[in-house]
Amino acid sequence: MRAVLILGRFVVLEARRTGMPWLFACAAGAGLALAGFLSQLALTESVALQASVLGAFFRLCAVFLMTAFVITSMVRESNDKGVELLLSMPISRSQYYLGKLSGFVACGAAIAGAFSALMLVWSPPLAVAAWFVSLTFELALMAAVGLFFVLTLSQVVPALAASASLYLLGRVIASVQAVSSGPLLDEDSILQKLATWGVDAVALLLPPLDQATQTVWLLYGAPSAGEMLRVVGTLLLYGALVSAAGLFDFHRRNL
Repeated sequence: MRAVLILGRFVVLEARRTGMPWLFACAAGAGLALAGFLSQLALTESVALQASVLGAFFRLCAVFLMTAFVITSMVRESNDKGVELLLSMPISRSQYYLGKLSGFVACGAAIAGAFSALMLVWSPPLAVAAWFVSLTFELALMAAVGLFFVLTLSQVVPALAASASLYLLGRVIASVQAVSSGPLLDEDSILQKLATWGVDAVALLLPPLDQATQTVWLLYGAPSAGEMLRVVGTLLLYGALVSAAGLFDFHRRNL
């Protein structure tokens, strides 16, 4: 456990020293500029418009910063032979993997907290608190996804593309399911049934990210406790499955 915490602390220090605070500052500045523009653009409900647009913008920025940091950090360490150096010490592969993941999760919580603090300007505290909790677990899931793909693919562009594809599919798969089973489609067509079954099968493999960190929470209040627990539980389940798959792949690799 001590080795895991030490490795996590090194990840947090790396995030602080490699410009992560500056990237957050740039994203926050862009968001504030966008809020100012929207305040001049909207004739009515300007606060609601700002909250909805900035909620989506900050969520996307947080996911991008988290995933990009995980992938670039691991690729840089691999190129510098840092993985071999650490594993030559009395540290198991599981400790190394979990230590890195814990550090990335801590960075994600910090990013979520910083963006949530900005959202307090436009939304009530309880709604922002629910948004923060959901965003923290969403970033933890994306940290696990990014770590899995970067250790499997070993390069920045393929790992980033795979992580982005999984996130976008998780966000839009519910809409694709609704379209594939719409009332205007031919229900007697075999091809249509196969397409619907295929979409449903893909949806089973993806986390329902459309239910997490919803912008409507910022506009109409926090979700119920049951809904919040369901969202958090789903993200935790998928994060655990991805982490288990990453640990299995990391153990079978020859370094």
